[in-house]
This record gives sequence, C-alpha cells and structure tokens, in this order.
Amino acid sequence: MQEKKQITLKSYLDLHQLLETYHGTHEENRVFSLAQNRKLKSEELLLNWSNKNFFRFKEELNSNKYLHYLALFTSLFGFFMLVMGFTTGFALLSYSGAEPVNVIYLLFVMVAFPLFSMTLSLLSMFTGNLGANFFAHFSPLYYLEKLVNFLPFAKKVRFEELPFSLGLSKWIFLQRVQLFSFLFSLGLFLALLMMVIAKDIAFGWSTTLQVTPESFQSVLATLSLPWQSFFPSAVPSLELVELSHYFRLGEKLDANMIQNADKLGAWWKFLAMATLFYALLLRTFFWVISHYGFKKQLKKEFFSLEGVPKILKEFNTPYVSTKAQSMEAHLELPTESAVPFESSLKEEYHDVLAWNFSEKNLLLLQDYFQLNSRNFSVVGGRNSFSEDQQTVTKVKDNILLYVKAWEPPTMDFMDFLEELIVSQKVKQVEVCPVGTSSNNYRSSASDVEVWLKKLNAINSEKLGVIDV
Repeated sequence: MQEKKQITLKSYLDLHQLLETYHGTHEENRVFSLAQNRKLKSEELLLNWSNKNFFRFKEELNSNKYLHYLALFTSLFGFFMLVMGFTTGFALLSYSGAEPVNVIYLLFVMVAFPLFSMTLSLLSMFTGNLGANFFAHFSPLYYLEKLVNFLPFAKKVRFEELPFSLGLSKWIFLQRVQLFSFLFSLGLFLALLMMVIAKDIAFGWSTTLQVTPESFQSVLATLSLPWQSFFPSAVPSLELVELSHYFRLGEKLDANMIQNADKLGAWWKFLAMATLFYALLLRTFFWVISHYGFKKQLKKEFFSLEGVPKILKEFNTPYVSTKAQSMEAHLELPTESAVPFESSLKEEYHDVLAWNFSEKNLLLLQDYFQLNSRNFSVVGGRNSFSEDQQTVTKVKDNILLYVKAWEPPTMDFMDFLEELIVSQKVKQVEVCPVGTSSNNYRSSASDVEVWLKKLNAINSEKLGVIDV
C-alpha cells in the first residue's frame, strides 16, 4: 500500500522556491495529472508535481538551510532548557537541615508558572496574529530568537525570502514554546526524583499571608483532583499540612516539626504528581494542539502560494477545452469504399491503441474524447515487434486504434492491423485518423482519403474507419 504523502515544512518551502522560477504549461500540467492516480488529493498531486520537477533547482534549497538552522537552534536551546530545569530544581531542593524546603517556592515553579505560560499560549492561539505577537513578548524565547539570529549559523538563512506569514510564524513559535517548556519541566521533575532518592529532605511551607492550614490544604486537595482517585497518598492531608507549617521567628524550627521530621518527606509524592500532571502532561496536550494548528495553517499557506491555484486548475481542465459533443464527418465517402465509415466514436471500447504516439499524447487524446475504456496502450513507433505482438495477444472485443492522419499508413502498420483482425478475440477494429491538438484533433479530408484508399485493400468485416 502506497504511503500517503503529507505536507511538511520542507515540501512547503520547496514548492515556494520552485514556483519562483517554474509553473509549467497547461499541457504539461494536464498530462502530469492524467498520469497520476485519480484518487489522489490535490495536496498529493502538488507534492508529486514538486518532486517530479525537483531537478530544476540549480542552487541550495532554502528548506535545507532553514531546517538546519531550526534543528540546530532547537537542539541547543532544548538542551539548555533541560539543564536549566534540572539546575533550578536542584537549587530549590537544596536542604542543609537548618530549615525545611519551602513547598510554596516549588508550587510556583512546578504549577503556577506552567499554568500561566499555558494560559498565554491559549490566548495566543485564539486571539489572532496581533494578540499572539503581544503575548509572545512575555516569553524569553521571543528575545532569545532575536539574539540567535545574529549567530554565524543563522546568517546563512535569508529570513526575508521565506514565505512565512504571521499566522504560520505564530504556530511555529507556539510549538517551540511548548517543547522548551516541557524540557524545562522535565529537568525539574528529574531533579526532584534524584534529590529525593539521594537525600532525606524535609518539606514545609511558610508564607507572610494569613493562610490557615485548612485553607491551604483545601487548595492542595483541589490541585490533587486529577490523581486523588488512584493515588490518594499523593494528596497532602490536613495533619501533614499542620505539621509542616513553620515560621521564621527566632530562626528555630518548631519542636513539633523536629519530632515529626520523618513525616515531612511525604510532600514529594504530591510535588512529583503536580509536576507530572500540570507541567508535563498538560504541556504535552498543548503541544498536540499547537502541532495541529501548525499543520492546519501550513496546509492553508500551501494552497495559497502564488501559482498554486492556476496549476490546480490546469490539473483539472482538459488541455483542449473547445470540443463538440457530437463529431461530424467532413469527408464524403467514396461510393466504391468497402470499409464501413462512421462520423462518431462509440461510448466505450475494451481497448484503445495509439499507433506511433507517445504516452503523453495518448493521455491528451483520451482526455479530449472522454472515452470509457479499460486499457490504453501505445503501439508502433519505438516499440519492438515483440512488444506489439504481446499487445495483440491481450486485446479483445471492440478496439479503437488512433493513427496520425497526416502520416500515410506504412507496411509495419498494415501488418499490425492484419494481426489484430486475425485475432479470434477481437470483434471489431475501428481506425481513427486524428489531426493535431492545435486543430482540435480534426483531420483534413485529403488525409482521411489516403487512409481510406489504403484500408480498402483489407477485406474484413471487423474493420471500420471513424473520421472526426
């Protein structure tokens, strides 16, 4: 089964660069479309068309330069954010034994900041490009990208030549914000696990605000709703909250806290689950949303590229658009002619053959006459005798045989025609002399008369001539 092709950032940039120099002619684009699987969608046709004309690129692809820049920037800054998250977690969890690690600090970094960041991302997604540009100023990534553009590896990319609209740039930025934020939180989560495993940490909470243990426990219970049904031990109890409440007055810990120091470490389960859910799982969900928005915007931009609507129209429009529904004869048949003569094509043939035509011209003929047929084949010309013989063994029933009206019949053609007529599987062979595409495939009277005189030499009831 053929893999379905998807629009990617590379294919989008490649098509844009190709359309700057080449659009193709109507004939070329129509022939290309006819040669493709009719079940292909418009984007798949465009991707195949772009790949076919890939050889026309004479210089380095803009997509290669930009994607190299993007991969390098993403790798460097992604690693930096992972290390930053780990370092931040290590600093916040440093415990000397003199006082417990304040849970309030950790909640700000593990829950509050991620939720604030995701809220800004959500507003950016649904407030249009101007709103997204405003909210982007709250992200350090916005300013870092401005600085990175001055680095040597970024100077190779001519950003002014890239066809990125404000909408597409917004979704690219949002995707990277989710990725880097996820890596920062991942570093924070790893630091928490490593510190808990390596050290015996006592957690506590302290704030200048007038917050009672009951109120604080209520907030924690609300935050724990996503996992309290399957992991109840990761929900801080009121007893734990009361035991871990401390004050800085006197620079001494409460005697009660010291006596219950072994219980204060239970906070790590709640902190781990809070980081896992609010900073990692939710961030992954936001990345999926931003990726979907990016793909949707990319597809919209793909079809909006200059030249694409024209090419799609040429894919679907017959190259010769002016054709009559009924084909009228323009030649008086000689009274002595023994070959049956008709002025119109049948609606359906089992096989359609084209003598000394290219496959491209055969596709255009079929597109023009709109015939129903199961098989199409090119015979004569560059084909070998054995190849034509194989074709004869495969055809059967009613056969339409296109010939070039301006070329008189040769002995090779007459021998091939006799082979068809002799075949027991063939019921009828209709020879159709056609003119050039510029003349709507209408043949001249003199050309058809030459063919009639030559075909009269074959005395067979299976043979007929069609003059279009």
